[in-house]
Amino acid sequence: MRTTLKRGIGRAEGPNGNGRSALPPLLGPIARYRQPGPPARSLVALVVRGFGWFVLAVAVVASGVGGGIYLYTHETLASIAPHDVATKHAAQKLTLPAPNGTAIALIAGYDHRAGTGTNSYAGSNSDTLMLVRADPTNHTLSLLSLPRDLYVPIYCKGDTVYTQDRINSAWAVCGANGGPYAAVDTMEHLTGLKINYLITLDFRAFKMLVNRLHGVYMNVDRRYYNPPHQGWAQINLHPGYQKLDGGQALSYVRFRHFDSDLYRTGRQQLFIEALKSRLRSSISLSNVFSLPSLIGALKGNLEIAKAGGGAVTTHELLSYLGLAYHLPAGHLFRNAIPLDQFHYFTTTAGAAVESAPQSAIDQTVHEFLNPNVPSAGTGPGQAGGTQHGAKKHPLAKKRISVLVLNAGTVAGEASNTTYLLTKQGYATKTLPATVPANAPAETKQTTVYYDPVQPKAKQAAQQLEPLFGSNTRIAQMTTAIAPLAKQAGNPLTVVAVGTSFDGKLVVPAKVEPAKLPPPQVSDGVSVASAAVGQYAGKVHFPLMVPHQVAAGSQLSTDEGTRLFRPLKGRQELALTFTIPGTVEYWQVEETDWNSAPILASPSYHIRYHGDTLDVYTTSGVIQMIALRTPKATYMVLNTILNELSNSTMLAIAKSLTPIGK
Repeated sequence: MRTTLKRGIGRAEGPNGNGRSALPPLLGPIARYRQPGPPARSLVALVVRGFGWFVLAVAVVASGVGGGIYLYTHETLASIAPHDVATKHAAQKLTLPAPNGTAIALIAGYDHRAGTGTNSYAGSNSDTLMLVRADPTNHTLSLLSLPRDLYVPIYCKGDTVYTQDRINSAWAVCGANGGPYAAVDTMEHLTGLKINYLITLDFRAFKMLVNRLHGVYMNVDRRYYNPPHQGWAQINLHPGYQKLDGGQALSYVRFRHFDSDLYRTGRQQLFIEALKSRLRSSISLSNVFSLPSLIGALKGNLEIAKAGGGAVTTHELLSYLGLAYHLPAGHLFRNAIPLDQFHYFTTTAGAAVESAPQSAIDQTVHEFLNPNVPSAGTGPGQAGGTQHGAKKHPLAKKRISVLVLNAGTVAGEASNTTYLLTKQGYATKTLPATVPANAPAETKQTTVYYDPVQPKAKQAAQQLEPLFGSNTRIAQMTTAIAPLAKQAGNPLTVVAVGTSFDGKLVVPAKVEPAKLPPPQVSDGVSVASAAVGQYAGKVHFPLMVPHQVAAGSQLSTDEGTRLFRPLKGRQELALTFTIPGTVEYWQVEETDWNSAPILASPSYHIRYHGDTLDVYTTSGVIQMIALRTPKATYMVLNTILNELSNSTMLAIAKSLTPIGK
């Protein structure tokens, strides 16, 4: 240890000492050394640090919850995988979905009767057969319903017709191959479609699903009443927009006593639309376990089969649910064979059935595969008024560069198709003479590939797709296709024509736009004014009278007007009109429930005399129009099958006038 004593200084008296004290001089109090403390923290720094710990804690908890959700969801999906022998058998008939994610599911609701055994379908019929097509490339969901009494060839296995019968009978008449397998086989032969998923559920699952969601909000188009013990299904529903529980919803979608099976399919499609809306509002980030819990509750009454067998993966579930959750307005399409295409007759066995020409079925399938997606913010030509949003204009043909490759077996198909596209005005590209214009692999389906790096490439592919028929898909350019595209100068698109292509482009004929049909209306004041007036002092919002109604319409004699509370503190007046001699019902509904779920996501808006009309469409047909005011909303609702023309719907909506004026 060093000392503070210096040589020659201190108490020593030696020759080097001075004899003075060696203690330090007294210059003041002695200060003891302390380790410096941390610098003072500002309030902001403390908050930031605390928030950082909070974020870390949330991240740790979220990762644990996320893992739990994943495992829970995985186990839940396994519980609704095919366990029934017949459904497992049907999975062998299914086809893997397209690489672009487009998929078709067959929903089969059946009235499985107790006592027949889980693997026997004798005495059971498919009460509902509906195809659902999810297309992530254009963000659409398409529905296609076929009436259960449609008289068709029944296929039990393979390409041999087993018998002619109602389409729903395939569920029961095919013995060991009956039930879901026969339903898939018959549906594929009838439509020419390949089905990727099969969803089977019985009546109990249907009711449980609705009740787990605490009901589904739907519009009931008229008074439905069948008393119990009369030989047909009981039902007791009043008209208007309201919440239905599981039993009520089931009786609504199954009803066909006073109209026909065609209207029942319409009710089922409307229910799917309402269910989608209810799921969207019920399943959210604030209730992360709601979806697995909902699915798990249906165990034993719901099965989902997919190509290759096994359970639907979490990724598949979230992909298709995400598409439905974020579906743009007007992108749910309802498809059905037109009413005027049906022929009704009685079989030799005494069954009342209906038939439709194959051409009508094919046309409906084509519309199902090619939904008429509306441009942003635009509506049908007969809308009139001012519509908001800019129209997405198609690309000029000369701006669409395309290379054609042969993915089929016909020699020279690429060259011939290139010539046809050049004649149509497209900017065709070719490979060097030393490189064959062959696709990497032979395929049946024609594929239009687009380069995702280049702007407008996907739009170019979408414009080319219809030229090659219904058996065509769109996909991003693959690593196998990209080198060939590079050799051709990097066109926007590459078309690989498959074996199903017949060598002819589907070029639509040029037609002059048809003149808009005039609205089919008659005076509404004499029909509705007195009926509305009787409620003037009983509601808390202004009432309106339609000064025009669909031609010949009268208020229904069975609860033509109804005032009720659809929600606590809210009122609704429902006017139900019918056209004498028909089973067509349409409505005007007035309510101060301005946030009703049915009013969400209009397809477009129209400005009319300072008011805003919200227009809701499906497949370009107006399904509902809502006149929005600060105090109330006034809705005009089309018939179940949307039988009122667009011009008629608009004329009725524009004629709504405050009572007394």
